[in-house]
Amino acid sequence: MNGTNKLHEIKDNAGKAIKSHPALVAAVVACVALAALFYLYTSGKSDSKAGKVKEAKVYELSLGHNMPPGSAMYIAAQRFADTVRDKTRGRVKINISPAQQLGDDYKMIEMAVTGKLDILITPAAKLSVILPSMQYTDIPFLFPRIEDAYAMLDGKPGRLLLERLKQEGLIGVAFWGNGFKQFTANRPVLSPRDFDGINARVIKNEIVADQFIALGAKPIAIDLYKAYDALKNREVDVQENTIAAIHGLKFYEVQSNLTISNHAYMAYVFCFGKKTLNTLPDDIVQTLMTTARELTSFERELVTKTEKEYINAIKEAGVNVIYLKEQQIKDFHEATKHIIDKYTTIAGEDVIDLTLEYLKQKYNYKRDDDIIIGLNADMSMGAAVTGMAIRRGMELAVGEINARGGLLGKKLSIVVMDHTVSSDLSEKNIRYFSRMKNLVAVMGGIHGLLIMGDLELIHKEKIIYLVPWAASDKITNNSYNPNYVFRVSINDEKAGHFLVQQALKRSKKIAFLLVNNEWGKENGRIMSNYLRQRNLNPSAVEYFNMGEEDMQQQAHMIEDSGADVLIVVGTSFDRAAIMKGMALLKRKIPIISHMTFIAGGYVAEQLKDVDLRFIQTFSSFVNPDDELTRRVLKEYLDTYHVSTPHKIPVPAATAQAYDLVHLLAMAINDAKTLDRASIRDALENIKYHHGLIKTYSPPFTRTRHDALDINDYFMARYDANGIIVPIDKGAR
Repeated sequence: MNGTNKLHEIKDNAGKAIKSHPALVAAVVACVALAALFYLYTSGKSDSKAGKVKEAKVYELSLGHNMPPGSAMYIAAQRFADTVRDKTRGRVKINISPAQQLGDDYKMIEMAVTGKLDILITPAAKLSVILPSMQYTDIPFLFPRIEDAYAMLDGKPGRLLLERLKQEGLIGVAFWGNGFKQFTANRPVLSPRDFDGINARVIKNEIVADQFIALGAKPIAIDLYKAYDALKNREVDVQENTIAAIHGLKFYEVQSNLTISNHAYMAYVFCFGKKTLNTLPDDIVQTLMTTARELTSFERELVTKTEKEYINAIKEAGVNVIYLKEQQIKDFHEATKHIIDKYTTIAGEDVIDLTLEYLKQKYNYKRDDDIIIGLNADMSMGAAVTGMAIRRGMELAVGEINARGGLLGKKLSIVVMDHTVSSDLSEKNIRYFSRMKNLVAVMGGIHGLLIMGDLELIHKEKIIYLVPWAASDKITNNSYNPNYVFRVSINDEKAGHFLVQQALKRSKKIAFLLVNNEWGKENGRIMSNYLRQRNLNPSAVEYFNMGEEDMQQQAHMIEDSGADVLIVVGTSFDRAAIMKGMALLKRKIPIISHMTFIAGGYVAEQLKDVDLRFIQTFSSFVNPDDELTRRVLKEYLDTYHVSTPHKIPVPAATAQAYDLVHLLAMAINDAKTLDRASIRDALENIKYHHGLIKTYSPPFTRTRHDALDINDYFMARYDANGIIVPIDKGAR
């Protein structure tokens, strides 16, 4: 009997009973209904042809972030997963992988873009690898207070940034965060000068690297979860991070000082893989996005609450916690304020303009109107020590000038750019400088070939270019008229003659070891011509490529030539390989070198038991012989926390840069304008200036843009303590 006939039978019997007993009507109706439903339910289960009840589909999603268990980010991410589960009644299950369990941030970004990771919470700075404008929140001292960061990220600037993520395969819905970034170091950090010359751990992010360069440190990119060991092993001396990261990753165990600087906000972007969202029902997509936004305030409040607890724990661990005062914060802001201009086009002019308008309305914020001198040099590669020495000379001079009231009623400021020995980046830096308001000049570094490559752009933009080290004759004696390049340093044409003269004092058997580029070949030509004028020829001329590790062949060729003295033209980058090759020879050959060869400073392992002499222009910091040098030396030691004059690196670079800045200042005052063409003319007409290197009378003329002559050169050597000691009697 089928189900329908059975129901008819039940109905007929019930009808007869109802007529006899009307009182039972209600009970019968109820029983009929229940019986019918029970029968259908039980018969449906046993009927193989009946359809089974469908269960709701469960969507299992993955979420990755970089913070450790117990952190605010970890707790908020778990709250997000639980809330989504509850809202969808179990239809969405989210599996969370914290602490970079799936790989570092860059790996997780790649996974999210390709669909291998569904949900990502990652630092905005890390997303700059696919969207450079995400560096916005890393602009130092952009947000005076935490509420300003929230206002911008939750407002139109933040919406513009999130919208741009779509074209990169990610859907950004909210900015979570980890609080302001702070500094930890192995010594107290109270001012930008405390960073000078130390190594800083950074992420792969241009703004963060530029920030530390602006403060005087050398940036070294190290992954977050490798930073602890790098700090412990003193590969780096300082790092920046949020309190949550400093506590969670236990950086306080290997760093003795924490400086509360609040210098940049660590924004995290809560985003979804575009490929993932395209596979989900609309209602689930809406739930995911809405929940992420709703929990933003919860996550931020949790960060603020836990920060106080973490700082107390860090103090209890014995760390010196320093809170910067208002003036100290201003000093840091002053050192890094140019960064916002450099990255305006990268972050987006619309984003920056909206931010500056907000700051203007709230804080009456105004951009400074300082006179700018740029520095375009190697600040992080093989010649970083010389770059630092040049910068220090500039800073000392600028400090003196500003203490006297500045120039033309304005302060003088330095903007530092690192070209990392890249011709493309060097040119890019010059273009950036050319657009800066009130830029009067750019100072170069050690790499003459890069400067020569920039000469056309320098003259096209009429940028006064100051040279405190690079020696190629063609830099100043170029074909441009008017000539915008001025130098206080040696000139290869004259230095070549001087080096050969010094070598001839020891022997007529002279060999050359030259770097195999235009600069090395030009020096070889100059010195060979000078020898030929004396009816002599070099015993050997050997070349090496930059970065060459084995120079045994060149060393043996020099020895076999019978040379009694070797002139080396190369950089400190290749010094170790050269010294290693020469050390293998049976006969120890004295070395006379270009000053660029010692630009990296004294390295005991490289120079032990080597008879090395080199050309110099300045060494008076060791035995100061006049009031100016003594005053500058005292300021140097006090400013850069250097204990003795003997520890000043590459003193000639500092002195030459110092003199150039003062000569430029004289020209600006004489010209009474910031017009670069007028200042250029004034430089050619300075009559007299007493500087560190010499008394210039005059420093430059219309036809001579080299302030030093062969009579200003002398030979020097390192003593047993690594101190540069003049050899020529009476030399400065």
